[in-house]
Amino acid sequence: MTDDFIQPDHQNRVAETLDQVVGNIVKQILAAGVYNGWLIQEDKTVTAGWGILSGCWCATVTNQDITSLQNGAVNYIFAQTNQQSAPQGNVDFVAQLSPSGPPGSVCLGSIELDGQGDVVSIDNEEGATRGCFPLTTNTFSGSGTIEAVPGGGEVSFVVNHAETGSFAIPGAIDFAVTGEAFTVTLRQTYQADRFEVVAVNETSYPQDLCYTWQRQGIVQRYP
Repeated sequence: MTDDFIQPDHQNRVAETLDQVVGNIVKQILAAGVYNGWLIQEDKTVTAGWGILSGCWCATVTNQDITSLQNGAVNYIFAQTNQQSAPQGNVDFVAQLSPSGPPGSVCLGSIELDGQGDVVSIDNEEGATRGCFPLTTNTFSGSGTIEAVPGGGEVSFVVNHAETGSFAIPGAIDFAVTGEAFTVTLRQTYQADRFEVVAVNETSYPQDLCYTWQRQGIVQRYP
């Protein structure tokens, strides 16, 4: 047994790595935006709510004040991350005159104030990013035929299901061919809206390649 000391940064390395990995996954598969609440009110506050900002799941449980409001103007209201967003889910609500918000922020709408600071109008939809929706699984499927593949020949083609839909996270592919004349290899299976098929006719005579496929994965569910 020794009395060796472990440096704090070494102890935190695993947690920091997990934070970075999970945060990057969230950024890739979930749209930033309001999931519920965060509505601008007549008393110049934002209601309780939650959403995703810069890969952080942020939430408030009470009405929050809006900072930097300017009288005599239309103020665009943004939810913005701060130093405590990642560890605690905190969020700031800031106003500015430009509809282009700070980097990584989410627009909640706008509030117009007269010269005395009284509320003229509120719009919780103008420029708002209320697009953080839950994920669900879905299945896409299809079929096709490649005619007269030469004996001993190889054919490659792409199955593109972009018009039907694409996945936030593509999953397993069930690919089947009629008969046992072909050996099949699937490539590019990481693509969200397509995959490549390479098929070899193992016989010595031409054969039609008749195939069916089914693919499952995670998609964003929109209202």
